Amino acid sequence: MKQGRFDLLPADRRRVRLSLPLLACFIAGWLASMSCQQQPERFARLAVFRQACSELLGERAGTILVMQPRTGLLLALINEKLGVQNATRPGSTFKVVTALSLLQHGLLDPEEQLLCEGQIKLGGEDYQCWLRSGHGQQNLLQALANSCNIYFYRAAQKLPAGALTETARKLRLAGRTGINLPEEAAGQLPEWVSPAEGVRFAVGHSRALAVTPLQMLQLVAMFANEGAVYRPFYPASAAALQQFKPELVQTIQFGRELSLVREGMRQSVAYGTGAGARREEVQIAGKTGTAAEYFGAKTNGWFMGFAPADKPEVAVVVFLQEAQGAQDAAPLAGRVLQRYFEFHQAGEF
Repeated sequence: MKQGRFDLLPADRRRVRLSLPLLACFIAGWLASMSCQQQPERFARLAVFRQACSELLGERAGTILVMQPRTGLLLALINEKLGVQNATRPGSTFKVVTALSLLQHGLLDPEEQLLCEGQIKLGGEDYQCWLRSGHGQQNLLQALANSCNIYFYRAAQKLPAGALTETARKLRLAGRTGINLPEEAAGQLPEWVSPAEGVRFAVGHSRALAVTPLQMLQLVAMFANEGAVYRPFYPASAAALQQFKPELVQTIQFGRELSLVREGMRQSVAYGTGAGARREEVQIAGKTGTAAEYFGAKTNGWFMGFAPADKPEVAVVVFLQEAQGAQDAAPLAGRVLQRYFEFHQAGEF
């Protein structure tokens, strides 16, 4: 090296002298070339993972979505029609939104215990918990882990009119995510609800509430990211994967309330309704949900979560028609995450 110049000695032993700017261009070109060569290989590995997810879903009517929370890159999208183009009731997965709304409005002491006896009368109407015998006294973390309806029926009475819709809109559950796929369905939020409908809204069963699995994936990825929201991107080809650049859409500011909700989700998988997703090799945080599209219809099952619970690197949503969240969606999500970490440990991602 002399006066800002480098000598390169190729295999044919002929010396090539480059200035620093030329050397920088040479290195940049070489790195770009290497990246172009690696992307088809990476896409091929993604295709294998997607096939594994598809096989896990099998013949069931449903969708599986897997995303990197820190980039918005969709690693798997099995059944685009149900995952992106279908908006429906989220059931108890929506309780995380209700919890955040109560905490952010300063209306809930997370240590306060509320009694669940399996049913409650509000405004002259009877409402039931899924556990008809009741959960007994529940604080916030226990109520999230056990998905206690009565706790959220009681707590939501403290919310002023419009507060829950305001929180859900802030969390981007209205409108669309802006994914690079056609015909994305928009989420729907109630602008006004009667007292009776407000009770159902708090647990994700309002007739005016509908979200897509993709929206719930963006939501749970935002939880994993401590407020950072990335636009989802689905690479359908190696070329699309090569062109992908993470797009930070918004950073939502949270205080301790998000940590509380995340802990409730961790406990849900550790011992609560999400226990079907539990895996020995990695700690998972998640929330189950079960809801019917209309009164008398068969229920749909939900699970949304992320892992590892303390330092998330992957988010997942499983939605199954004619199923239950705890019994069906959670175990499937656990198997999907297990396959992800098997691929990850093998250096596939």
